[in-house]
Amino acid sequence: MSLSDSQSTADTSSANLALVRQIILDKLKGYSVQVYLFGSHARKNARPTSDIDVGILPKEPLPIGVLAEVREALFESTIPVNIDLVNLSQTDEIFKQHILQEAIVWND
Repeated sequence: MSLSDSQSTADTSSANLALVRQIILDKLKGYSVQVYLFGSHARKNARPTSDIDVGILPKEPLPIGVLAEVREALFESTIPVNIDLVNLSQTDEIFKQHILQEAIVWND
């Protein structure tokens, strides 16, 4: 892989992350949630085919169907890799703490 190929891959990855972030934040606008990027993209060691791991931590319960709408919007997008959307309020506390240690906050 040449330097220009590496740069192109990095640009594509950055564009994919930006689009995922935009879709999620748009769909969750008005809800009290924290959104986190975690996994290989947060650690900066993702490959071109790595999935994008996003954690959602609601500060109050979300209405039924909201996360399904987010997942549907992500599925219908042009993003060419899998996106794993995890509701951190429904995970094991140890797993959640592990994620939060490496995570990048995607909203305020």
